[in-house]
This record gives sequence, structure tokens and C-alpha cells, in this order.
Amino acid sequence: MTRNPKTDLALARIDTEEKTTDVRLRLKGKLAVDLADYLRAYAEANGPVDLELLLPHMLGAFMDGDRGFQAWRKGDAVRAKAQTA
Repeated sequence: MTRNPKTDLALARIDTEEKTTDVRLRLKGKLAVDLADYLRAYAEANGPVDLELLLPHMLGAFMDGDRGFQAWRKGDAVRAKAQTA
């Protein structure tokens, strides 16, 4: 079965010149399989990239899209500003 090389993923192409961060993480089961599949899908859509470079962007995209977190962050900033006033 051939896959469409122009898959539209939520994560855009990553700039490989970016600074990397070491992350130590052990995954098993379905999450490990899903992550390996996502890495392959990303490579088909955007070209190969190391998992160590992809993971921070996936985590960042998740946090950016989490409305509850964004609302909390906005409220936290308001609370912090109120405390300094």
C-alpha cells in the first residue's frame, strides 16, 4: 500500500538549524508504536528528522493547542501582574 506523500499533519516542517534539547523518555505499548508511525508520516510529508528534534515541537504544538492550558497561563499572568502591582 502506498501512502500519499503530501499528508497534512498538524505539525509543520521543522527548521533543523534549531537548538536541540536532551530529553530522556521511555515509551512502551501503543504510544511507542504511534510515535514511530508519526515519525514515519512526518518524514514522508516533510523529509527525515530525528525523533529528538521532533518531540519538543510535538509537545509545543500540544501545549499551544490546549485551550485549558492557555486560559490558565493567561490567568496566571494576570495573577502575577496583580501581585506585583
